[in-house]
Amino acid sequence: MAEQATLARPYARAAFQAALERGEEALPGFSYELALLTGCVEEPRLRAELLSPGRGPAQKVGLIEQVFSTELSPHGRNFVALLAEQDRLGLLPEIQRQYEQQRAAHERVLKVEVVTAQALTADAEAALAERLARRFGSKVEITQRLDSTLIGGAVIRAGDTVIDGSVRGRLARLAETLGVRRDAAARSTAA
Repeated sequence: MAEQATLARPYARAAFQAALERGEEALPGFSYELALLTGCVEEPRLRAELLSPGRGPAQKVGLIEQVFSTELSPHGRNFVALLAEQDRLGLLPEIQRQYEQQRAAHERVLKVEVVTAQALTADAEAALAERLARRFGSKVEITQRLDSTLIGGAVIRAGDTVIDGSVRGRLARLAETLGVRRDAAARSTAA
């Protein structure tokens, strides 16, 4: 995975810069095109054809253009041609991920994952987004994921920050604290 991230980085950076040079309004459009291309590469039958060493770059580009004849911009077509020529079409999922990270950083949008035992209400999600926006100084986009093992509370992942306010997390911290105290008490009575 780290190797793919390293290989994808210059392509993602170049795609982002090229889209940015076309103007802020071009960023979402290229996000859409990258999502289409990623979907193409992730579809098993197309993936086999696109990554086949028996197909040349022009054939691979032709296949993608056949699938997305009206949806790719000239910029998107050039990008596909470059990736096909460099035998890097398999990097599209990672390129898309890195492009979206650069776009979010540029637009000062923090993508936050909230894991809860039960879905948040719209009001609770809005209130949480507002508090997180104040804390991180960015617009916040929340995605929710359910995990019934949490019992209650939530785990919030915002970039490199993890806030574990789940009941499971609190119980684990309590057990750890009690274990540390129990070990300290055992050592003091043994001495």
